[in-house]
Amino acid sequence: MILWKICSLLVTVLFFVLAKKLNRKRHGLLFSPAIVAPLGIMLLLIVTGTPFQKYQEGTNFMNEMLGVVTVAFAIPLYRNWAILVSHWRMIVSSLAVGTLIAILAGVSTSMLLGLGKEAAISVIPRSITLPIAVGLSESIGGIPSMTALFVMLTSFAGVFWGPTLIKHLKLRHPVSIGLMYGMGAHVLGMAKALELGELEGSSATLAVITGAVMTVVWAFILLPVILSWMGV
Repeated sequence: MILWKICSLLVTVLFFVLAKKLNRKRHGLLFSPAIVAPLGIMLLLIVTGTPFQKYQEGTNFMNEMLGVVTVAFAIPLYRNWAILVSHWRMIVSSLAVGTLIAILAGVSTSMLLGLGKEAAISVIPRSITLPIAVGLSESIGGIPSMTALFVMLTSFAGVFWGPTLIKHLKLRHPVSIGLMYGMGAHVLGMAKALELGELEGSSATLAVITGAVMTVVWAFILLPVILSWMGV
């Protein structure tokens, strides 16, 4: 069992390293390690006939380390806390408006596309980090698996379109850039923002935390209105 865990861990790390090398040569969302590495592992499991549950058991250690890694994002947040506090009005107002627009845009789009009530409710938490989004989806009657898909698509799109938006909107302030990545791409956005600078990463971390809280509040306030609009 220990040997299997070691092999599973090594294979996972190897695919990630190879995906990073590929991404340096071929830029873009489709060549992101977050997409290439999982696809490579899935292909390996299919070819070797290895059940996913067995692979998951071998890599549970990495899942447990997610909490430690997430807490580590608080370090740059602490270092730049004074700067962020000085911009608290801009941060609070932009995140409040951003979370509201994200919910309304998601619900409206799903209804216009005729995806149904379940999809409309499941898309409400799409702009917050995955663990909180899944829990919120369960609380308001959504489908957690569908919510997870919406969150991942939003996150990938946020990272992909981020540089283009920064260029065309002429964003220069590190706090603004960080807030955009954190609100638009969640944890992937935090990682991308940290590549640009510590202040950008701190702002993105704050956006993920505060945006999640605001989304939960907006969700429960707007849910009766949304259900009434859908005729439920």
